[in-house]
Amino acid sequence: MDVKTLSKITKWMESTDLEEITWKNGGDKISLKVNNSPESHSKFSSTIVPVSAPSIGIFRFTRPGKANTLKQGMSVKKGAELGVVEVAKEFKPVIAPVDGYLKIISIEDGKTVEYGQPLFFIEPK
Repeated sequence: MDVKTLSKITKWMESTDLEEITWKNGGDKISLKVNNSPESHSKFSSTIVPVSAPSIGIFRFTRPGKANTLKQGMSVKKGAELGVVEVAKEFKPVIAPVDGYLKIISIEDGKTVEYGQPLFFIEPK
């Protein structure tokens, strides 16, 4: 069997739900196996909880006149204000959904954020 024919069979297999085929032609025999689906037994799980932006706007760590005290690794309480999103001079709070440790701060002060954008990641206690 030539490479051109083998390539055509492989391409055809990828367009079907077949995972394996055996081709016999006279004394020649070839088996092909293609896996079109992701591994069903490999699953990702994490206990880290994302904290998302409540709206589109400009992220601020604090309201005007206050100092930023957030640092990665620090302990946070459920309901604590982690920052605010400024929208037309209104401030929408970014609230910690769980007690835990602030593992990742993925935003900088003054940056524009999208609705639902992860800003922080908390590892629950």
